[in-house]
Amino acid sequence: MYKRYIRFLFALLCIALLCSAVQATMLQITVVDNLDNTSVSHATVFLDGSNLGRTTSDGQFAIIHSGLYDLNLRITMDGYDDWAQTVNRNATSLLVNLTRRSLVLNVNLYDSDTLQPVTGATIDLTADNTTQTKQSDAYGAATFGVISSTLYSYAISAPNYQPRSGTVDVKFDDQNVQFWLLSGNRYSFIVKDKDTQSPVVDAQVSIDSVPVGKTDSRGILIVPVTRGKLVTIEIQKDGYQTISESKTISDTAALDTLSLTRVPVGAFVFVSDENNAPIGNAGVSINGTVVATTNQFGRATLQSLVAGSYQIAVSKAGYTTTTRQIVVSKDTSDFSVVLPYDKVNLTIVVQDKDQKNLSNATILLDGATLGVTDAQGQFITPVKYATSYNISASKDGYQPASVAKQVSLGNTTPLVTITLEKNIDWGLILLIALGAVGILLLFVIIRIIGHQNRRRHVMKRNEI
Repeated sequence: MYKRYIRFLFALLCIALLCSAVQATMLQITVVDNLDNTSVSHATVFLDGSNLGRTTSDGQFAIIHSGLYDLNLRITMDGYDDWAQTVNRNATSLLVNLTRRSLVLNVNLYDSDTLQPVTGATIDLTADNTTQTKQSDAYGAATFGVISSTLYSYAISAPNYQPRSGTVDVKFDDQNVQFWLLSGNRYSFIVKDKDTQSPVVDAQVSIDSVPVGKTDSRGILIVPVTRGKLVTIEIQKDGYQTISESKTISDTAALDTLSLTRVPVGAFVFVSDENNAPIGNAGVSINGTVVATTNQFGRATLQSLVAGSYQIAVSKAGYTTTTRQIVVSKDTSDFSVVLPYDKVNLTIVVQDKDQKNLSNATILLDGATLGVTDAQGQFITPVKYATSYNISASKDGYQPASVAKQVSLGNTTPLVTITLEKNIDWGLILLIALGAVGILLLFVIIRIIGHQNRRRHVMKRNEI
């Protein structure tokens, strides 16, 4: 038993000594681009086929290992060839240069007008001060060997075509690019409205009196021209003034921008009231500005209007302002506008014969009940100018009364007064009449009695 204990302790001692002899080792890896020596971030690190992780933004990655064995490392990154190597177990730092992957850039050239391949064009492709030059084949194609993650500059030239240049950013895979070359004789006419700067569509372009085409929806016409020669260019469009200019189109000129001025068409506006009577001195406005005033016959002339759509506003004191959309053209230039009468508040005062204002009197306008007068005997209602109304008032104990009223244009404080007379008291009149009849009867009776008395007296005297 004792011997077994001694053996166990000895084994523990050996294990302890062995462990103390083995120390952990850290390998610091730095991954850079082999061309510009910049750090390669997010590169994947494998150890013995196992994915350990990715490099940091500065291309760093640390591996902590036992130091007992050499390390089988592999590092991969999109756009780069894989890097693989066995690293000594005692190494503490490692610089890895990733080589950019070789790729293919296919360039295809086409005529922008005919869409046909452009043959024999010279293409220069430059990167890192190194230039490759190739010519496009019968299919308008050229192939370049390039490397990934590289920005290339290109310059393209071809006989009878405008030169073209720019950049191509090659990423991680083979790439195909297409370029459209403009004919060297190609020339663009851009036609705009002088006032609005909007495109003028279907404008006819002529060169040396020969029509060459019409502008499209963008106001553009592209045609072949002869350069270095004096030509006369003429632009025509209905509703616009024709322009003509003579110029020599140089080898470097690409376009000509021309502005057309609209031809004034003019328009006439006839303004009338609700009864079709002409209204004079009415103002006609466009965009808030009075541009014309009607004459005594209700007619206004808008001389400077060119063809187009306008919103006009017609106004005059005493009438409701009216707006209307008109479309002016050489075929349509006469427009009618009816101005309704404006409304104004009419004050109705009801009083008795003693000029005492009567409250709670019922007001009717053309037979329709509107309401009753207030404590001051007034009632206010809106009415139209120059319109006849029959206004009635009634109140218990008074005879109804009516007046006709028409508010003249321009009167902003119209007033009408209706006087009511009290009803006749027929009961009192009957009582008075009965009293008068009674008095008359009494008088007659008295006269009759008096006459009889005188008669008796005479008879008595005769008897004596």
